[in-house]
Amino acid sequence: MRSECSNDRDAAGRVILVFLSCCILFVACTLGDDESAPPEPPDASTPVELTALADPAKARIGDPVTFRITLEVDPSLSAELPEVGSRIQGFRIVDMGKEGPKKREGRIWSQRWYELKADLAGSYILPAVSVHYTDTEGKDQAAETKQVFVEIESVLGQEGDEQDIRDLKSLEKAKREIPGWWPFLLVGILVVLGLLAGFIVYFRRKKRIQEAHRTPEEIAMEELENLEATGLMEEARYREYVFGLSLIFRRYLEGRFHVPAAEQTTEEILASLRRAKNFDKALKEAARSFLEETDPVKYRGLEPQPDETETWRNRLVSFMERAAETEDIQEAA
Repeated sequence: MRSECSNDRDAAGRVILVFLSCCILFVACTLGDDESAPPEPPDASTPVELTALADPAKARIGDPVTFRITLEVDPSLSAELPEVGSRIQGFRIVDMGKEGPKKREGRIWSQRWYELKADLAGSYILPAVSVHYTDTEGKDQAAETKQVFVEIESVLGQEGDEQDIRDLKSLEKAKREIPGWWPFLLVGILVVLGLLAGFIVYFRRKKRIQEAHRTPEEIAMEELENLEATGLMEEARYREYVFGLSLIFRRYLEGRFHVPAAEQTTEEILASLRRAKNFDKALKEAARSFLEETDPVKYRGLEPQPDETETWRNRLVSFMERAAETEDIQEAA
């Protein structure tokens, strides 16, 4: 019995020893593999990583939305982020910026960002972005993102907003209260208008009365002074000056002898003067001569000489003096 128990203990000891030896061998092989294995190379399948996202992808009108475009490039390659601000449609770009390039985790990292705002509710699409580069084998490659969708909700789109909307009341006509002082204002305006009208009538009547008390010679001499004040003689505009003399002469005949000379031709004026009782033969001849000599200047465009113009002016003054004397004599008789 002792021999069998001793054999059993020996067999168990051998089994334990073999188990421990196997464990030690396994651990040694494992450690040896880790120490001899070369480091894992970086993933060369994506030398350029390009991402684009909108934060947040769902917002309300007026809320800012940030559109970020990130580029990570292997240091052995050359690629640059493009400017896409001009391709963003529907949003207002309120701010923008760029970060990098800088080295991060063994790659060249850079980023562009745009702060956007929308004024209308709806679905918006931010453009896809692509970057072109040349790989290590000299081939042209491109990295591209997908379009980014952004949903803009109305400011009334939240739950409970409908409770803030109420039906409009029907339109009512505004009541305008008429101030109590408006009759006094109306009366004041009418009084002022009446006074203005009265002043106009008064001054016109006063002028007519003054004109009635003035002799035709006084009126004609005033018109002659006004004509000379125009400076036509000094400017050598003799034809216009003679035209003015003729007009003054005709109005004088009309005022003194009561013939419509301002509206008649020379022949009609002479015919009317022949019928006038207070018009002697010498005055008729002087009037005929003055009218017939000045008519060619008026109607045929003849240019008079300075001495002729001065002569006609003196003959007009002399005619009025003789006519006034004749009138005084007839009244005295």
